[in-house]
Amino acid sequence: MTAPALPAPLPMRIKLAHGLGSVTLGIKEAGLTTFFMLYYNQVLGFDPRTVSLVLIGAMVIDALVDPLIGRLSDATRTRFGRRLPWLYGAAVPMAIAWALLWVSPDIAQHSTLGLIVNVVAVRILVSACEIPSVSLVAELTRDYDERTTLMRFRFLFGWLGGLTATALAYGYFLTSDEPGQSGLLEAAGYTEFGLFGAAMILMTTLGSALGQHRRIVSLPPPPAAGHGNSMLADIALAFRNPAFVALVSGALFIVTGYATAIASINYMMLYVWQLGDAQFAWYPLGLAIAVFGAFAAVGRAHRRVGKRDTAIAAALFSGALAFVPYAARNLGFWPELGGTASVFLLLGFMTLSLFGQIVANISAASMVAEIVEAHEVDHGTRIEGVFFAGYLMTQKFGQALGIFLVGQLVAFAGLGERMRPEDLPADTATQMGWIYAGLMVSIGVLAALGLRRYAIDRASHEARLALLGGGEPAHKERS
Repeated sequence: MTAPALPAPLPMRIKLAHGLGSVTLGIKEAGLTTFFMLYYNQVLGFDPRTVSLVLIGAMVIDALVDPLIGRLSDATRTRFGRRLPWLYGAAVPMAIAWALLWVSPDIAQHSTLGLIVNVVAVRILVSACEIPSVSLVAELTRDYDERTTLMRFRFLFGWLGGLTATALAYGYFLTSDEPGQSGLLEAAGYTEFGLFGAAMILMTTLGSALGQHRRIVSLPPPPAAGHGNSMLADIALAFRNPAFVALVSGALFIVTGYATAIASINYMMLYVWQLGDAQFAWYPLGLAIAVFGAFAAVGRAHRRVGKRDTAIAAALFSGALAFVPYAARNLGFWPELGGTASVFLLLGFMTLSLFGQIVANISAASMVAEIVEAHEVDHGTRIEGVFFAGYLMTQKFGQALGIFLVGQLVAFAGLGERMRPEDLPADTATQMGWIYAGLMVSIGVLAALGLRRYAIDRASHEARLALLGGGEPAHKERS
């Protein structure tokens, strides 16, 4: 039994409403990946290895819960469909948990266990929204390019959410009134940062659900056979799918590369590149250029060379561009650190590297939806939630690995509480640069090697749709 085809193309309002739901993920990633470690290490005084272990432990717990959330989402039956109840139910507690992470530093400072519980709560509640939301990509359309468009909008809104939070952090919340002091090392702005994020999380999650409500409740019901297996059996089937195994083996390192870059960014800009508060404010501009550039380029790249090859090329490109400035700095070919030329040259390389990482991430995530039909051909069931949850679980392991690497790098450099950039020995900064550059190149190569085994392309996907009798008519809309 197969689900009937849905009409194509999707209205723009559905694409926008669907993408809006990923703002929460962007804010969460900006907070936990970019600012959390610096805040709890340099401001609140936690050992960097403790902070990284808290983040890693929370991610592992969250990752193990993800397939259960996906399978429960697949099995949900209400008059609002399978996914909407999860979005409506998790929005308020998710916003509260996020706010508590930033507005109660005294509690967290005296209780590592309390901090772990808070971080785990944030991550699981975000997953309870993100997994049902992203699972809708495979339900809203079966068209190869239309799915790319949905993922483009998800990533665009996700990164815009993170970019907005990051830009306000650098430009407003985490600035210092004291000359020569960095606002990143002062506690006051983090509370405002957390409250702003909580408000955004609540509004965008509910806004996305309401914007898609009528469309989602009109979706045809999934095949009844989709829930004939036990939860564990469906999860096991997903992780035995050859295409899925190939995808996650590459995506693990794509996400590791991105997490390593973002988690280390404040440390590297402060201690290796010697940037001040005003120069930090330029970083979100580069991120914005990378985000919009990737949004514009990825659809065309998928039509020309396919999703897999786009992801491979982007991962290698990003690793190479991350390596160059550190090698040039350490070998003496770089302008004076902290100067205008150094800042803008660094910003250019960072922007190009981030562009590659974003293209690789969008491409890998959009490949999940085609695995749904490959599974349906083989097993007669649709388990969108399980596949997307499994992919998100892999992402979290990649994030955990990236944060672990950064934690080890920070500990190696001996960065204790509130160490000033000028107090770090020059040779230690040089070693940090070489280690980071080598990591980024190695991670890009490992991502490419993993993705090479992914075998689903446009032609094989359309052949499966023909077998299922659920193909959608071709159309020319490009968003």
